[in-house]
Amino acid sequence: MATFFCASGRRLLSTAAAVSEFPVPIARIRNLARAGRLTDIDATVAPLIPAHPKAVISALSVVGLSDQASAILSTIPSPTAEHLNALLGPLLRRRRHAERVPGLLNAHPSAPRNAVTWSILAKSLCITKGADEAVYLLHAEEPPSLHLYTAIIDSYYKEKKPHRAEELWRDMVDKHGIAPDATAYNVRITYKSTAGTVEEVKELIRAMHEEAGLQPDVVSYNGLIRVLGRHKRVDEALEVYRGLQEKVGAEGNTEAKSMPDCATYTGMVRALCNAERWSEAEDVFYEGVKRRKVVELGTVQKLVVGLNKAGKGRAARRVVVGLRKKFPDHFNGPWKELEKDAGLTPGASNEEEDAEEDEQQPAKTAAAEEDEQQPAKTAAAAA
Repeated sequence: MATFFCASGRRLLSTAAAVSEFPVPIARIRNLARAGRLTDIDATVAPLIPAHPKAVISALSVVGLSDQASAILSTIPSPTAEHLNALLGPLLRRRRHAERVPGLLNAHPSAPRNAVTWSILAKSLCITKGADEAVYLLHAEEPPSLHLYTAIIDSYYKEKKPHRAEELWRDMVDKHGIAPDATAYNVRITYKSTAGTVEEVKELIRAMHEEAGLQPDVVSYNGLIRVLGRHKRVDEALEVYRGLQEKVGAEGNTEAKSMPDCATYTGMVRALCNAERWSEAEDVFYEGVKRRKVVELGTVQKLVVGLNKAGKGRAARRVVVGLRKKFPDHFNGPWKELEKDAGLTPGASNEEEDAEEDEQQPAKTAAAEEDEQQPAKTAAAAA
């Protein structure tokens, strides 16, 4: 369910990084869609439908071809709720697409609905008309599902109506006896990370773990990093961030729920940029790139502009050239503006700059070297 709460991928370059793990070539489909080559898209997905119908439907919906996705769903003899959700869920990424959810839902009356389906409908109404318009759905189910409550609570928080969100939270827990899960707690944590105090976020994480018996995940810790950054407690944010890095390394599990994601790197880089700690921000940025997790566009721009103003123009160019080389098929649209911010020639392939990037990328910044030496210095000081 958390997937449907994510921001649009148009400002996240690395959303295309996991394409190799997806059975459908979504990057190719997106490029064909932009070129209006619908016949070629049909030829591309046709052989994949028998084995991967949900993935094909989802991919087409992601790139804005919901009519084509709906047509494929109509050909499935016994569609499941998961097939229907694959069509509807991706439409929540953009408001103009979210408006289509009710109509497409009605177009497939024989497809089963589940709790996730109704939460997608609720979220589409929240996005297009406001959370008040989705509340009626809570009375259509008996009892209402946790998914549905979470979707509407999340929207009230985003509309800056925390009193309504808290009312629904109490209704969910006290009246219906529904136990919140990690996603529900993270909705509250995320709101408090942008409008509350560090202590409020820490208390929610504590309650989540000690009272509800739930394991805080990367979304929980992203909220903590964000609120620490807002309150200029950057060193504490770094401790949380490093803890996530160490935990992943210790577990050796890249699928761990505590694995840093794009939002982790975005929050940490932004906090360091706001503190004008440019070398450390650059280090964290490259740690994300190494894992194919690039921070949000606005934060990359903040880093590039800040490096330039701090007299680190070469580092700023290296950031942009590195992205351009690592993600050549997706470095387009608003991302191209970074070339101007870095002082590069837009669209040009500068061999000298590329060579500079190749030479400098493996090198550690002074901040990284200092971090590595810090434990030794601390031990010596203690002795």
